[in-house]
Amino acid sequence: MLSFFRTNQIFSSILLVFYILLLRFSVLMSPPFVWTPSGTGVLSEWLYGWAGWQSLGAQILAIVLLLVQGFLVNMIAINNRLPNEINLFPGVFYVLVSCLLPDFLYLSPVLIGNTFILIAIIELFATYKNPACADKIFNAGFWIGVASLFYFPFIFCIIFLIVGLGILRAFNTRERLMSLTGLFMPYLLAGMYYYAKDGFDVFWKIQVSDNLSFLSFGGIESGWNTYVNIALFALMLIYVLVDSNAYFAKRNIQVQKKIGILYWVMASALVGLFFQKNLSFEHLLMLAPSLGIFLAFTFTGMKRQWAESVHFLLVLGALALQFIPWQL
Repeated sequence: MLSFFRTNQIFSSILLVFYILLLRFSVLMSPPFVWTPSGTGVLSEWLYGWAGWQSLGAQILAIVLLLVQGFLVNMIAINNRLPNEINLFPGVFYVLVSCLLPDFLYLSPVLIGNTFILIAIIELFATYKNPACADKIFNAGFWIGVASLFYFPFIFCIIFLIVGLGILRAFNTRERLMSLTGLFMPYLLAGMYYYAKDGFDVFWKIQVSDNLSFLSFGGIESGWNTYVNIALFALMLIYVLVDSNAYFAKRNIQVQKKIGILYWVMASALVGLFFQKNLSFEHLLMLAPSLGIFLAFTFTGMKRQWAESVHFLLVLGALALQFIPWQL
């Protein structure tokens, strides 16, 4: 299966639609469980009011979003020459991670917000050795702000933006202020809209009060499914941390800096989990952009037969998790 994606033609990412359908066919036929969104922001509330969250339209929208996100991940990897061998594996493994758990198979606020985080990463990477990039710095902050209006913990992605600017560019206070201005601009616009409708208290409740808390894990139930989910992501995180030297090896300084920023993207996601009220497993989708790219590095470096075999087992495992009743 991976052989279809051993190409440097980015528009071949359209083939990801068949991969997405394979990994999500169970939810199209019969959802593994009744799912309701958690951690919604004002924009996700508006979207669910229009499309629902378990309707056929919502599922089609989720597939389209995954396809677009897979294309964006491939664009990040190829345009910045992150892998030693250019291929479409980053998009493949982004989709795989994004469909790995049954909790991920729905139009969640995190899935929607990842679209804007990927755009923010593109804008940030474009600032490297770019003397006229004020618009890109502002835009990176702006798209993070938009993402957080879908899922509040995305606001902590300002961490990777601030740190990333320090990695890619010389310190400049004005640039930090530009990024913060961009971050809060969507809040200003949304707050003004609600204020004009005499509903600023509703905006504050939906966006902040209903989401902000410390160490609130009420959305995660105890059971075998919980232990399996945590173990899977813990193993992936440990692996990409232990294998970090291989990811940095034989790459130029620019690529090394950008790979370092991807680790800060994961760190931002991990910080966010401490402050989301009633945290649920969908939060782990915030790790998907970095994990997808790092797993692509790993499988690119494998012998082809090994890569195909291990990838097949991962796909088989993802499908098994959709049908095995771990709760029993």
